[in-house]
Amino acid sequence: MTLFDLAKKNIKHNFIHYFLYFASMIFSIMIYYTFVSLSKDPKVVARLDNDSSLASMFNASSILLIIFVAIFILYSNHFFTRKRKKEIGIYSLLGLRKKEIGQMLFYENFLMGVGALVIGIGLGTLLSKVFVAILLNMMKLGGISNFVFSMDAVINTVVIFIIITLITSLTGYRIIYRTTLLDLFHSESKREKTPKSNPFLAILSLVLILGGYFIALQPLITKDSIWGKLEFGLGMILIMTSVIVGTVLLLNSFLPLFLNKIRKNKRIFYNGTNIISNSQLTFRIASNARTLATIAVLTGMTLVSIGMVGGLYNNVSKDAGLNNPATFEYRITDEAINQKALTLAQNNTKTPMTGHQETTIDYVKAISDREMSFAYVPEKGFAVISLTAYNKLRTLEKPNDSIPALKDNEAILISADSTTASDTLNQSFTLKNSTNQKITVTKTMADLPFSTIYNLLVVSDNVANTLPSKNKMTIQSIMVDQPKDAIALSKQIAKVLPENAAFRSYPENYEALMKGTGVLLFIGMFIGLVFLAATGSIIYFKQLTEAYNDIATYDILKKIGLDRKEIRKTIAKQVLVIFLIPLILGIMHSSVALVALANLLQMNIILAASISTGAFTLMFIAYYFLTVNTYTNIVMGKKKRVD
Repeated sequence: MTLFDLAKKNIKHNFIHYFLYFASMIFSIMIYYTFVSLSKDPKVVARLDNDSSLASMFNASSILLIIFVAIFILYSNHFFTRKRKKEIGIYSLLGLRKKEIGQMLFYENFLMGVGALVIGIGLGTLLSKVFVAILLNMMKLGGISNFVFSMDAVINTVVIFIIITLITSLTGYRIIYRTTLLDLFHSESKREKTPKSNPFLAILSLVLILGGYFIALQPLITKDSIWGKLEFGLGMILIMTSVIVGTVLLLNSFLPLFLNKIRKNKRIFYNGTNIISNSQLTFRIASNARTLATIAVLTGMTLVSIGMVGGLYNNVSKDAGLNNPATFEYRITDEAINQKALTLAQNNTKTPMTGHQETTIDYVKAISDREMSFAYVPEKGFAVISLTAYNKLRTLEKPNDSIPALKDNEAILISADSTTASDTLNQSFTLKNSTNQKITVTKTMADLPFSTIYNLLVVSDNVANTLPSKNKMTIQSIMVDQPKDAIALSKQIAKVLPENAAFRSYPENYEALMKGTGVLLFIGMFIGLVFLAATGSIIYFKQLTEAYNDIATYDILKKIGLDRKEIRKTIAKQVLVIFLIPLILGIMHSSVALVALANLLQMNIILAASISTGAFTLMFIAYYFLTVNTYTNIVMGKKKRVD
C-alpha cells in the first residue's frame, strides 16, 4: 500500500474527524469564490468600470478577504494537526520516517483541498447569482443578472487556495520535524498556569474603559468639552488606546479577581456544580485572555463598520436631500438656455415638474473685513437673500417651512458648518450698501436652500432693496414628482446647460450615494460574515482543544457520580461565559462608538446597528450550542440511542 493509498484510506474511514477542517475549507472557498465571481459578472463590471472608486473598493476588499480566509483556514489546520499529534506519534512507532509521514499528511491535505475546491466553487456558483441580485438591489440598479460561470474567478480561487494548502502542509512538516516523539504523545497533558489577579490593574481596566466611553460620548461642538480641547485625530487615538488596553487588563486581571471573589462566597461556590465550573472557568479565561480580548476588540470594530455603513445606506435619501434641496439647480447664464431646460422639465411625463423658482442672490461686502466670520468671503462678501425670496423658495422645496418677519437690523445665517454658525451668532457688522445698514446675526440655521452656496445671509426685504446690483447671481430651482426616477431627465438637462451653470442634480447624487454605500454595505456584510465565521470557529476550536485535554478530568467526575446531564450543565456554564465575554464587550464598545459617530454625523443608525448586532448575536448563539454539544460528546462520548 502506497502513502497515497494510506492517505485516501485515512480520509475515508475517519472522515468524521476530518469533517470540521473540511467544512471550514469549503466555507472559505465558497465565500471567496462568490466574492471574486461578483467582480467578474458583466452587469457588475459595467457599473464598477464607470466608477474607479467602487472598483478600488472591490479590489482592496478581495485582499482583505484573502487575509481573513487564510487566517481562518490556518487556524483550522492548526487545530486539526494538533489533534492528530498522538496519531503521528503512532506512525513513528510503526516505523514510518518523518519524511514519509509528512508526504502522507500532504496527500491528505491535497485530497481534501481538491474536494473542498470542487464543492466550494460549485456552491459559490449557485450562490453567486443570488448575491449579484442582492448587490444590484443594494445599489438600486435593478435588473436580474444572467447565470455566469467565470473561469477567471475559478483560476483566481484555485491559485489562492493552492498557496494556502502549501502553507498548511509546510506547517504540518514543521510540527513533525520539530516535535519529539515524547512531545507527540504528551502534547495534551500540559498544565495550565494558575491565574494571577492584580487589584490595581483590575480597577485600572474599568477606569480605562469607562474613561474611553466618557470621552467618546462628550459633545463634539462645544468649546468646553474634551473634544473641543483635543484634536479629533488625537481624541480617537486616545479613546481606542484606552478601550483596547482596558479590555486586555479586564480579561487578564479583573475577571480572575471577580471569579476569585465568587470562590470565597461559599453559598454560591458550593452550590451544585459551581465549584467545578468556577475552577475550570478561572483557568480558561487566563489561558484564553489574549484571544478573547482580540476577538472582543475586532468584533466591536466589525459591528461599528457594518452599523456605520448600514446607517449611511439608510440615510442616503436624507443626505441626498440635504445636498440637493431642489431636484435640479443651476445658475442662469443665458435666458434662452434656461427656457430650454425648463421646457424639458415641463414636457417630461414620467416625472412631471411640480414647480420652479428663480432666486436672486446678492454678494455684499462689509465696511470692514477684519475679524469677520468664516461665512464671509473677502473677495465677494456675504451671499445675501431677501426674506421673501427665501420663503418662496422654501415653500417650493419644503412646504410649511418659512421664516417669520425680520427687523432691518436683524439677519439669519444659514450655514452647513456648525462651527461657523456658532462663531457668527450675535456678531454685528455693517453692510456696504446704500444705507450702510448695521445688522446682527440673531439666529443660525443649517438647512440650506441651495446646493452650491454653503453660507447664506437672510435679511429683511427693506435691506435687500438697498443692496448694490453689480454683484448679483440668479439661480433656477426645479422640483419634480418622484425625483429618484428622474435620471433620464437629469441627463437631458445637463446636455443643454453650459459648464459654468454649476448644474446640480438630486437623482444623480442619490444614485451615486446608493451605489457607493450599497457596495460598501455589501462588502461589509461579506467580510463580516467571514470574520464572524473565523472568530466563532477560533473559540470553537479552542474549546474543543480544551475538551480533549479534559477527558481524564471528566472521567473522574463520572466515577464520583455525576451523570451526563450534570456534566453538560457544567460545560454549558463555562462555555457560555467564554462566548459571552467577547460578544458583550464587542457590543458595548461598538454601541458607544456608534452613538458618538451618530452624534457627529447627525444621522439615525439604530436600525442598521440593531440588525448587525442581532445577526452577530444569533450566529454566536449557534456556535455556542454547537460547541456545547461537541464538547459534551468528546468528554462523555456520543449519547446512545435507547430503542
